[in-house]
Amino acid sequence: MKKNTIKWRIFKYNLIIIVLLITLTTFIFNAAVRLYIERDLMQQLSRIASSTVDTALRQGPYFFSSHIIIPHSYMQNHDELIKYYFRLDRSLREPLTILNADYILLDKNKNRIIPFPEDFFTASADQLDEITAAIRQSASFQQEEFISFYISGNKYMAVIKPVSQTNTLQLGWVIIYSSLQKVNQLQWGINLVLFAILSISALIIVIFSSILSKKISAPFSSLNQHIRDIAERNFGTKIHIPVDDELQELVNNINVMSEKLETYDQAQKTFLQNVSHEFRTPLMSIQSYAEGILYDVVDHHNAANIIIDETKRMTHLVSDLLYLSRLDTLEENYHFDSLNLNELISSCIERTSGIAMKNNIEIRLDQEDQGIEIYGDEEKLSRAVTNILSNCIRYAREEISITTKAGQRNEAEIKISDDGPGFDANDLPNLFERFYKGKKGNFGLGLAISKNVIEKHNGKIFAQNSDSGALFIIELPVLSEQIPK
Repeated sequence: MKKNTIKWRIFKYNLIIIVLLITLTTFIFNAAVRLYIERDLMQQLSRIASSTVDTALRQGPYFFSSHIIIPHSYMQNHDELIKYYFRLDRSLREPLTILNADYILLDKNKNRIIPFPEDFFTASADQLDEITAAIRQSASFQQEEFISFYISGNKYMAVIKPVSQTNTLQLGWVIIYSSLQKVNQLQWGINLVLFAILSISALIIVIFSSILSKKISAPFSSLNQHIRDIAERNFGTKIHIPVDDELQELVNNINVMSEKLETYDQAQKTFLQNVSHEFRTPLMSIQSYAEGILYDVVDHHNAANIIIDETKRMTHLVSDLLYLSRLDTLEENYHFDSLNLNELISSCIERTSGIAMKNNIEIRLDQEDQGIEIYGDEEKLSRAVTNILSNCIRYAREEISITTKAGQRNEAEIKISDDGPGFDANDLPNLFERFYKGKKGNFGLGLAISKNVIEKHNGKIFAQNSDSGALFIIELPVLSEQIPK
């Protein structure tokens, strides 16, 4: 599995979470179990100390174990002590628990009392002396208390009960103690079971995590392959993979992008063909008339005029291409200022009036609102409106109508219409595309320039067919609403 991938990150984070959960579970579980067992041991020791000591101190029968042989002389000298010892031993053995509790008798000087020449019932004398010494170091012997201590790495818990006031013997304290060795063994067994459960659970989680990471990363692999295809200019293929809702929008956008890139690529190829054709025709014309002049087969004056016209046509086309290219970059700066819309439209009409008169076209202006103020670049807005007027003059029969007014949404509205044949229905969706050429001829780059400029002013431009011909609608924010960045 490669690093720095979504699959690896999901797997890594899940693995870290698993390790942390196992560690925390083990630590918390062991601490809780240990605390519970030790508290329970303290309660058991307390109950044993309360019940057994009181029972042993009361007069009652006692029994010898059949395998214990005690000398008669020793019995005579220690009769009461031996009786108490056996009563205590019998009382302690009755409540059998996992404690494996044992006891030590101390006199009033805190010395261990040995009721028999040899200790038949408990651990060796050396171990008892070691336990007694550890208890003396840990306990205060003021009242009944609980202590814990370590001997040879093993932990012990003990309850010390004073009995000097409740017997006529030389007893000072009865100590009931228990080793936690069995508790440790029990806890170790619990840990083994817990470890097995956690290991199996972790293995299952790791398997599911691996499967989940593969399912999550699979759509991204498909998307990457599709994007690589787009980079190789293979735009036609759509993505058809089942994805979750979070990725569905991304897939849809990539499909839309692919479609638009395909359209753009095709339009660019068409544009290059059109531009090459537009340049080829005047170049061939210039070449032909130049050769005619060279070989003196054409009228020099007419040939020169044609060469000049074709040169102007090429210059105009190149100028539009360069201008449109600058509009798309940061090189072309906009100089915004407060403008009177009606004055701007009147200026554009004056620029195109000569061409209109030449084609016998009348331009009529209807200004419903005189004081419409906008915020924009005068030179670029004038060029945008002029391009639309030039397009209308090209197709109009007799007149062009221009109307300006304030719209209903605090915007200035400009309507430019002609009485020409209007637009073909198939041309309307692509009318402002810079690489599009309609069936009735080349729309040129003028409309694309107009759309670019108006949108840079946060405005909108539409084209449609009216009852009499073509209709362009331009919407620009008024001054109070328009503060370009």
